[in-house]
Amino acid sequence: MRTLQFLAAGAAVVGGALFGAIEGRYRRHPGNDVVVDDVAWNPSRPAPGALRVEGSVALRNTIRLREVMVTDVRPTLTLLADGPVDGCAVQVTVRSERADFPARADRYWTSYVVKPARYDHVSPVRIDVTVDGPADELDGVYALAIEIALDTYGFEGPRTRFHHVVLPLRFPDPADAPPWRPAADGACEVRPVRTHLLGPLDDVVEVVRRYAGPHARPGDVVTIGESPLAILQRRFIDPRNQRYGWIATRGAQFMSGEGSLGTAGGLQALIDDVGAVRVVAALIGGAAGKAVGRAGWFYRLVGEQGRLVDDVTGNLPPYDNMIVIGPADAGAVCAAVTAATGLLFAVVDANDLGRVDVVGASAGVDHDLVCAALRANPAGNGEETTPIVVIRPTGAA
Repeated sequence: MRTLQFLAAGAAVVGGALFGAIEGRYRRHPGNDVVVDDVAWNPSRPAPGALRVEGSVALRNTIRLREVMVTDVRPTLTLLADGPVDGCAVQVTVRSERADFPARADRYWTSYVVKPARYDHVSPVRIDVTVDGPADELDGVYALAIEIALDTYGFEGPRTRFHHVVLPLRFPDPADAPPWRPAADGACEVRPVRTHLLGPLDDVVEVVRRYAGPHARPGDVVTIGESPLAILQRRFIDPRNQRYGWIATRGAQFMSGEGSLGTAGGLQALIDDVGAVRVVAALIGGAAGKAVGRAGWFYRLVGEQGRLVDDVTGNLPPYDNMIVIGPADAGAVCAAVTAATGLLFAVVDANDLGRVDVVGASAGVDHDLVCAALRANPAGNGEETTPIVVIRPTGAA
């Protein structure tokens, strides 16, 4: 009897371990991981009542040993404008540019295989946009948001993945910036600077040169919000692209229902960025802290990224439908901007409640001065499109 009990217990342990290994391997598998790489996007206004966009992207399989089938590509265009665009007629066409699967005249998408990553193979796709309408309505369009829905079939079965492109059409004059205003009890002045609608097609160095360069001088500190920088780095996630795990779906119930980690999407984004082990340890530590009357242990244990996740609705359109995580290597980005422009640079997290955190900064930046200068949140919450603020210490030459 004892032998049978021992064998049964051993079988249960082995079976449980095997189940855990299989489940863990499945969770770590990237799934139907075909990604879209932007190659070129060229918007133009050939006539007052016409807007044209020629786009080129490449489909790439990131899975080393598995092929993935692409069964359809469906782009959708949204006009972002200051006023109505009811009179505009929009047409978006897509065609394959693979020699072995050329575009059909009837525009039917022929399913094809995107080879595993070990072949270093890409599948080019052309997307053309035509918008015709009243010139005054088109003049009000400040950006285009293009969503590319990619229907795939593979390891996960059928699944749709989404890629987003933001094309700015209106570029503010760098000289058109709000006036300097006193801050930090007279210790400095601040000047918010307007930009176009920023996106992953932009480069942070060029953005700083273009918009802050005309206003900043040696000794000033140029700052950018952590969310705009993260968006420049394409660190935003369409919740429909996420694979929700057990930890995210169960763990979110223990987070604040009014915070960005109180949803499965927000918590899954954090897990994907810092790792499940760290998040689980932080959840346990946070619960232990609350049990002894000490709040905030979760965020101390999970690290800075825990505070930087912005869930859906946390940013201006079209990023209001995205989960934006904190920027990567903020300190290195600041050092690169300073090396390229000669300007002191900092990445900040500021809000209307007066809280300011310096997420990263180049050498020589006075963190205390930056926090004091931005306590009133001169950049606003996004609709002002002033993600850059120039800080000038009082009496600076």
